[in-house]
Amino acid sequence: MRETGEDRCVRGELPQRLAAWFAEHEERLRSRGITGDVHQSPPDGRDKASTWMALEREDHIAALVVWSSGEAELECGDVATGQVRRQHRDLHTFLDLLDAIESTHEWIRTKGGRYPEE
Repeated sequence: MRETGEDRCVRGELPQRLAAWFAEHEERLRSRGITGDVHQSPPDGRDKASTWMALEREDHIAALVVWSSGEAELECGDVATGQVRRQHRDLHTFLDLLDAIESTHEWIRTKGGRYPEE
């Protein structure tokens, strides 16, 4: 199997890649009724830098937090019921990050369906 640059992304780059993905897709998300924002930890020498993205649509909220260690937390919540679901992932490549983003996005698109796999 041939590796691409997407496969070889260094874990430490994942938080920045999440921020870049959001910047690239923000308008498209808004056009679909999904609002969101992204934040990054301050560059203060922390052992693990992080970026977190929050998406919201009607009564559903989803968040993805990615650390430079490759750790990721996905959370989704139903505001009406107060139900919150969480999932931990260990990301190794940019493709892993894209899968986590897609899971987060899917939760919002389907308003509570399919995510996360239990």
